[in-house]
Amino acid sequence: MNRRTFTREQIEKISKNKNVRRCSTKSVMYTKDFKLKALRQYNQEGQGAVQIFKQAGFNLNILGIRTPNRIMNQWNNALLPKQKPATPLHKAKLKAKRMASGREIKHLKAKVAYLEAENDFLAQLRAQKRK
Repeated sequence: MNRRTFTREQIEKISKNKNVRRCSTKSVMYTKDFKLKALRQYNQEGQGAVQIFKQAGFNLNILGIRTPNRIMNQWNNALLPKQKPATPLHKAKLKAKRMASGREIKHLKAKVAYLEAENDFLAQLRAQKRK
């Protein structure tokens, strides 16, 4: 994997951020508080990873524009290994926005009709087994 190496000036800029515990030429270590706060914002409040890092004062031109998403996935896997990470709210919101309300109602009606037909079919199977 081709990771970024930081210059001395970049290390100084990154180290000034209160959410950074330590920074070297190859890696940045974040504070535990920032990790937990960022995961809460990402998973429960539905904010995007890039937005969280920008709000925390990080310069993504230095860290890399894809870094927040990669790091958020790592933290989800490392800090919440026993729980299957729920779909972040921002993804659910995007899906809801994409589906217009009329299409959504049509989709839900079709789903209900399918499930009712499935229930009827299973009831008929159970009735045949009883005979």
